[in-house]
Amino acid sequence: MEVSPTDPGDSPAWDLGVLRFNVKTNGGTSGTGMVGVAVLEGVTFDSVEQAPADGYISDEVNAGPADMEPEPGYAFDLWYDYDMDSHTLAPRAAIYVVRTVEENYFKIEFLDYYNDAGTAGYVKFRTAPIAAPG
Repeated sequence: MEVSPTDPGDSPAWDLGVLRFNVKTNGGTSGTGMVGVAVLEGVTFDSVEQAPADGYISDEVNAGPADMEPEPGYAFDLWYDYDMDSHTLAPRAAIYVVRTVEENYFKIEFLDYYNDAGTAGYVKFRTAPIAAPG
């Protein structure tokens, strides 16, 4: 569901925000919602049925060199691999577990960054609810 809160940094109305390849969470430096992300590698989407108990990260600004602006430091910063030769993005082989503002959990798998015509900026993913940590 898409929402447009007046003050996204202090709103419980959203969990994730997507702008092109940037995916931010309502947690850490991007919001007060305490949303966290756990990155699971070496698993399949269908095999993840329960959220892990720990390992969650939130958005955190990364200070870069003094002459550059700080990097956003999104928890989803590297959901993709970037091919320097073709200048294209491809989803990493990882499943992400998101702890929502309401402390529910869902899994997300990124599928593509391009629409059917090959135009960039169309993030495709699938999600499904999963059980809370046991």
